[in-house]
Amino acid sequence: MDYTPEHIWLLMARKLSGEATQEELQELEGMLRENPAAGYSKEVLNDLWQNDTHPDRQYSESRYKELVQQIKNMGIDDGKFSNDDHFINGSTEELPVKSSKRRWLVAFSMAVVVVLAVSIYYLSGTEGINKDAETAHSKNQISTKNGSKTSLVLPDGTKVWLNSGSQLVYDKNYGNKLREVSLIGEAYFDVIKNPERPFLIHTSKMDVKVLGTAFNVKCYPGEKTTETSLVRGSLEISLKDRQEKIMLKPNEKLVINNEDFSKLKTGEAATVNIPVRKNEKPIISLSHLTLLPADNTVIETAWVQNRLIFNSESFEEVALKMERWYNVKIDFDDESLKDEKLTGNFERETVVEALNALRLVASFTYTIKNEKITIFKIGGIKLK
Repeated sequence: MDYTPEHIWLLMARKLSGEATQEELQELEGMLRENPAAGYSKEVLNDLWQNDTHPDRQYSESRYKELVQQIKNMGIDDGKFSNDDHFINGSTEELPVKSSKRRWLVAFSMAVVVVLAVSIYYLSGTEGINKDAETAHSKNQISTKNGSKTSLVLPDGTKVWLNSGSQLVYDKNYGNKLREVSLIGEAYFDVIKNPERPFLIHTSKMDVKVLGTAFNVKCYPGEKTTETSLVRGSLEISLKDRQEKIMLKPNEKLVINNEDFSKLKTGEAATVNIPVRKNEKPIISLSHLTLLPADNTVIETAWVQNRLIFNSESFEEVALKMERWYNVKIDFDDESLKDEKLTGNFERETVVEALNALRLVASFTYTIKNEKITIFKIGGIKLK
């Protein structure tokens, strides 16, 4: 199959304009399945094509940066997207306004083609030279760092939003027989329905099986809980090394207490909503999604809309979310502060603005040195 950037771009253009034949669409699908960077480029171009006649330059630059970041995450950037790139560096210099959507799209897409060409060159140029390298590329891996999020479309059309500090892995043969992904961190899925090929998500504590639905999965390493929140459809959740299968209905959330769950013996039942010891949280619990009273926003999935919301959560849990959200490190000088309950709703606020807002309802102060924040009890700062 011809993987030259020019050929892939030609097929993309014909698909977007509605001129592609069935054979060309099948050929493009095969290329996108084997080339994640190309699939990501198609998503970017499709978003631009479907946009209104007034291009959102800030949005487009953001999408371009995401594409470049994907390539850097794959380890195939050798400086070709470097210091003089307007999009990457976020230059504030205004570009001339063009009245034609298609002319603007062509100009932007040329930049995408450059990125695509480099990615394809690196992905396919060493084929047959090193078998270890070929094995390394047998799976597609998309990851995000703290302080950043991304979205992607899988080969079957399933949409995925990946939160900060997360990783999604899927096989290059995804969709041929199986639709399986592995997740570390947090992601929101809008799954294309296909009864013949159920969609499977593997995490450290559970496997999630779905035919077609929208839901959120949070499974960060080291956190106290693993959560699945169902917005619509239905989910079948299988607990690792257990026989239990739990069915979720819309507006339900499953929470696993990671520490106590890990203590269960293989095959031992983990009854839902029954505490392992008196006055402690249950190992597994079912509850409803949490709605923000002001506008009925689902708190569990608000991050997809770039909103950081927490409702009566411990300062320790809030600190973990803020670390990922703002790409900072937060330490507590006084352990008692970790249990303080906090409620907040942030969207465009900086970390300093968010901390100052929380100080209005909690008794703490803080210092910032480089990217490390230390939380002190009021009156507890030790002056040098």
